[in-house]
Amino acid sequence: MDNSSALKIDQSQIQMLSNNLRTLLDTRRVSESEIANALNIPVMTVRRIVSGETTDPRISTLKLIADYFNVSIDFLIGNKEKNSLNFMAKSMPQFIPILDWKTVSNISSLKDIDLNAWKEWHPIILGDKTSLSENAFALESRPSMQPRFPIGTLFIIDPNETPSDGDILLIKINHDLSLREVIIDPPKWQLQPVVAGSEVIFYDKEKHTIVGVVILSILNTRKEK
Repeated sequence: MDNSSALKIDQSQIQMLSNNLRTLLDTRRVSESEIANALNIPVMTVRRIVSGETTDPRISTLKLIADYFNVSIDFLIGNKEKNSLNFMAKSMPQFIPILDWKTVSNISSLKDIDLNAWKEWHPIILGDKTSLSENAFALESRPSMQPRFPIGTLFIIDPNETPSDGDILLIKINHDLSLREVIIDPPKWQLQPVVAGSEVIFYDKEKHTIVGVVILSILNTRKEK
């Protein structure tokens, strides 16, 4: 069948498509305009599908949407159990912005940035952990962090996560950013360096700001210049 052709579906399937897509958007925390931009399709096309106005959606459009959410077209229009939909939603990637060290140093949260025009994003699947917070971001390692963190390592950082003993934290020290492994021995928090030769310091809330917790580190191939 030609992927550009329209798919004839009945009223119940139209409603299921509307419900399933709305659930996927809500679970993934993606807006209609964001998925339209990501897939390079008109936002009105997405809105008409979500609202149930489209009675004959193009197969090519449904294929793009299904691939984006890592599901099948049959899944989109089928009468699937809610638990099944939730299970699939957990396996979907969450896209987070890749920031640079200077940007992170100059902002208090992602709300200070206009992400609508942001070009660098990375997909994350966390399995049983449903999602990262809306303030999560990625940060690429510095050359000085070798050999522990090779060039191209991406740190997935969540400012909303509560630090635990042994976590790696992104700390702001005198307006400079530093990655530190926290050793919690109440009441003291020891901040071990990840860069060889750096001094061990003790966390002082009056002098240091915890920017976020490193949830995951990913080794990427280095981008071509």
